[in-house]
Amino acid sequence: IAEKINNKDLLVIAEDVEKLSRRLRDSTFNVRLIPIENMITRFQRLVRELSHELKKNIDFQTEGTEIELDKNMIEGLIDPIMHIIRNSIDHGIESPEEREKQGKSPHGIITFKAYYSGSNVYVQVADDGAGIDVNKIRKHAIEKGIIQPETVLSSKEILDLIFLPGFSTAETVTNISGRGVGMDVVKRKIADLRGEINLETRVHEGTTITVK
Repeated sequence: IAEKINNKDLLVIAEDVEKLSRRLRDSTFNVRLIPIENMITRFQRLVRELSHELKKNIDFQTEGTEIELDKNMIEGLIDPIMHIIRNSIDHGIESPEEREKQGKSPHGIITFKAYYSGSNVYVQVADDGAGIDVNKIRKHAIEKGIIQPETVLSSKEILDLIFLPGFSTAETVTNISGRGVGMDVVKRKIADLRGEINLETRVHEGTTITVK
């Protein structure tokens, strides 16, 4: 309207209002942003307590924790990442004896890493543990009737089966990872945050889960 009327006084006021609203928006956004570091203490405690309980030696390393995210997003990420770390400790990292047998260091490593790529923030949890055997996943999926024996799937498609509801390869339900929360719930919670989850693994070398 200010431009249409071309009134000098009104144009000055309109520009002021625009500047103020932009500043207000930026300030609100900054208030909502908190560093990822705020989540780390819980993860460190989880690694410390669980590795002690399972008699495993695990070093927890972090990178990029100064990266900031919206407060709600950080709160929404805590549970899924706790579950991913719990899986790494319980199923990923082998016992010190098993690791030494394979010529690995008796100390397992779980790395939590956050970084920017383009306009996205990535959060990655990697372990140098046993990795996931694609053939075991396939066999399990056939036993559960999720896929047919003749179904042809790529390695990535087989790994994606892990995210299906009710898919769990744990032979025994432990009080650590068998809490009724499967990777399907993790995927759903990440999707609720408008995120994506990706899994890469190599047998005896480890698994990396990336949340975008």
